[in-house]
Amino acid sequence: MGQKTNSTIFSLSLKNAEWKSKYAEKNLEESSILLDKNIKIRAYLNRVFKLHGLIIHDCKIEYNHTTANFFITFFEKRTETTKLYEQNKKTYKETPGISSNFTNSKELINHLINNVLSIDLNLFLKTKAIVFKVQNLNQKFEQEINGSKTKLFKCKNILKQFRRFLKNPLFKELIKALFIAVTERNSAKLIAESISHYFTKQKKRHGFVVFLLKRTLETIIDSKFSIVKGVKIIISGRFNGAQRSNKKILEVNTVPLQSFDSIISYYEDTAYTSNGTFGIKVWVCEKKKFF
Repeated sequence: MGQKTNSTIFSLSLKNAEWKSKYAEKNLEESSILLDKNIKIRAYLNRVFKLHGLIIHDCKIEYNHTTANFFITFFEKRTETTKLYEQNKKTYKETPGISSNFTNSKELINHLINNVLSIDLNLFLKTKAIVFKVQNLNQKFEQEINGSKTKLFKCKNILKQFRRFLKNPLFKELIKALFIAVTERNSAKLIAESISHYFTKQKKRHGFVVFLLKRTLETIIDSKFSIVKGVKIIISGRFNGAQRSNKKILEVNTVPLQSFDSIISYYEDTAYTSNGTFGIKVWVCEKKKFF
């Protein structure tokens, strides 16, 4: 039954459970309306960030009758954003009247907040004050690693083992996403969407990426900078364009799905490809001593 239960909902009854959406309702009827708005806002934010080469790692929403606060951490897919920067730079030169010029992640986020998200959410929430606080996990991870010589040395030693994989941009991005995932809380969404992005871009070599996932996770989970205890991944679909679908289960260390004491992050995603869809489920068990 553990595989059929959403681990996030399973642990929400605990005292230390943290709700990602907080709002103040006037009555019970308004509560259902605010819940529906919350679902639509999250779907909209995920869609906008995804179209601009960004993966939302965590999103916390707090709103009342006057203001709406959004706290978002995201992962930048460099293979996607680099093309976007070059395309925007070319468009900006060809069309002098355009005002949305961005050449890096900071300028891109400012453009999204000021010219897209704030305007649309203001209309949807009916003229509420919109406040955004965002954090780039790529920059945060690089600062933490470069700030400690011990972490930098260990990180370089681990990367040497995957030297032949780093030549492929998709593999390099996937490995970096896994490195960031084991250092952050609630990283199941980041892992699931990173795998989904690979399956969408790569038509074949699906079995090879499963091997890479297992080898990378086995190496980095046991490192000292990891706050993850175990990971379980289930991928189902037509691997390498086969006629029949198959299921691959990848489990690194233990992931107790029926224990209230364990801290489990869960997410499921779907990759749409020319060979059909791939269903991806990810469970991440975090270490207790960090909380």
